Amino acid sequence: MNADLSQTIDSLVPEIASLRHELHEHPEIRFEEKWTSDRIAKFLDTTGVPYKRGYAKGTGIVATLEGASPGKTVLLRADMDALEIQEDTGLPYASKITNRMHACGHDGHSACMCGVVKTLATHRDRIKGTVKFVFQPGEEEAAGGRLIVEEGVLDGVDAAFALHGWPTLPVGHIGIRSGPMLAGAGVFRLVVHGKGCHAADPAAGIDPISVGAHITTAFQTIVSRETNPWDAGVVSVAKFHAGSATNIIPESAVLEGTYRSLNDAQHLRIEESIRRIAEHTAASMRARVDVHFSENRYPPLYNDPAMTQFVIETGRDLFGGESVTQFDAPYMGAEDFAYYLQKTPGAFVCVGVNPRNDAPYPPLHSPKYNFGDGPIPVAMRLMSNLALRFLAAK
Repeated sequence: MNADLSQTIDSLVPEIASLRHELHEHPEIRFEEKWTSDRIAKFLDTTGVPYKRGYAKGTGIVATLEGASPGKTVLLRADMDALEIQEDTGLPYASKITNRMHACGHDGHSACMCGVVKTLATHRDRIKGTVKFVFQPGEEEAAGGRLIVEEGVLDGVDAAFALHGWPTLPVGHIGIRSGPMLAGAGVFRLVVHGKGCHAADPAAGIDPISVGAHITTAFQTIVSRETNPWDAGVVSVAKFHAGSATNIIPESAVLEGTYRSLNDAQHLRIEESIRRIAEHTAASMRARVDVHFSENRYPPLYNDPAMTQFVIETGRDLFGGESVTQFDAPYMGAEDFAYYLQKTPGAFVCVGVNPRNDAPYPPLHSPKYNFGDGPIPVAMRLMSNLALRFLAAK
């Protein structure tokens, strides 16, 4: 990396760290990122890079930097939304909003992308082509990425890249995998209908809690007994709500959860199994069940092999060969950047956030997770160079 680009990034780190702290203090969940969107727009105003607002239900921003000469178009994406978690980090810039937290590090993703915008704007003379910067809302369970694609943002884009802070990697390291890297994910909701009665006379009713418990147990056989051992799968009931008093068997129970797989065919098989097991188990216990699947079903995230190799080579050049990890297996988490990669070749790369490699770090979606300031220069260097080098390549 040229010394002048490196100097620009180093000079911006304090400003970007301060911006990240602001974003961390003001977390907003899916499609409610108004303060976040306004703050990012205010920063973009200082760069001179034109942008448009109103994407993905209103809070999304797309900035477009035209280079000194025409060429290809590369897209860089950062997600903006937070989670419904009560923060427990003890940070001086901890969330100011009850039950809202940047527990997935999107404050870091967005702040670093702002730094990349300013870096590349400063070195516009080196850009051959166009760089699109997407600040995307609604990544968490809301498929904001699908809306970005449907709104035509990726039309004419030749490659797309995104990063994510990764707690199992030390600061200064990156990680990636060619091909399937993250799982596809869906959400199910079951409403079990029983018959309410006095808890002292259960035979007079139909207990939806017992039915729901049997369904939950039976779901464990979907992966252990219905799935080929070579096909990864996950089915997890994560919410179970029923009842209002200790002496009443309720009329209904609600179960919600997630299912994951690495290919669309397996995804459909799991959906069929969820429906069949739920309906037959309920019927066998004199109850009935309504089965609902969310329309926001994330596809598996597939990294283009050529783009993956490009990221690996860029990372080795920037940070050294030992700082680039090639993951052995996919991770069963999901990411709506998968929609982008269905539209255009690209890659999703992980950036280490663990400041101490010899100690465990709080996982993603933990009330103690923090992206930190250490990864900022690494993320900015990586994304700036991916854009410049992709556009420069013939």
